[in-house]
Amino acid sequence: MPRPRHEAGDVAPDVFTKERDRPKGQHIKDVLATLVLESPDGSLLPSERVLAERFGVARMTVRGAVGDLEDRGLVRRVAGRGTFVQHPTLTHSEIFTSFSEDMRNRGMSPGSRSYRARTRPATREVAQRLGIEASAPVHSIERVRTADGIPMALERTNLSAQRYPTLLTVMGRDESLYEVLGATFGVRLESAEQKVAIARLSPAEAKRLEVPEYDPAFLIERVSVDNMGNVVEFGRSLYRGDRYAIQMHVSRPAE
Repeated sequence: MPRPRHEAGDVAPDVFTKERDRPKGQHIKDVLATLVLESPDGSLLPSERVLAERFGVARMTVRGAVGDLEDRGLVRRVAGRGTFVQHPTLTHSEIFTSFSEDMRNRGMSPGSRSYRARTRPATREVAQRLGIEASAPVHSIERVRTADGIPMALERTNLSAQRYPTLLTVMGRDESLYEVLGATFGVRLESAEQKVAIARLSPAEAKRLEVPEYDPAFLIERVSVDNMGNVVEFGRSLYRGDRYAIQMHVSRPAE
């Protein structure tokens, strides 16, 4: 079955015309980069065949230009589907913030999908991490976090139901957990211990994050502590590997 052409119907024809005294290869790269930056995140680029016809060059020339975009992290190639716009990677820094606060600081609008919240007995591991008795009730919250409507992370976290009894009643799907804890329970988050590993997304997880099955992701385990030294939450979240980079501060020991 032939692959779709992905027509460039919304692109003005004159942008494909090479400027005088300018290398064609550089012109193609510049036009494609501009097209990507002006397109919505996740949108499908015209196929190599269409672009080659519009630019009047061989498909290998276009393929090299698209490869350059991929090396710069501006597009993502998916076998059998095409090339998709991918806006710049976000850095997951050492600064302790909520997802909502982090996205707002970047000028993006935070949101959520697939919100699931319930109260259940704590497993032995969750109880140990939260410093509560085994089988004590915990609030488990799971949701896909979005930035400007794009799925970015699958958050899963647990909090003591005895300490925050009305949490699930007062918290909405799109609200910041940390802001609700502060406003309702007077909690002031101060620090967190985080462990980062690489994981492969299951088919169900990949579908919720809108990426191919078994794509790599950052698995971030977090234990958050308030200003009184009390453990507030314990969770493991999956952050899209194609959208995040991890920033760490390292230094050599003093001699």
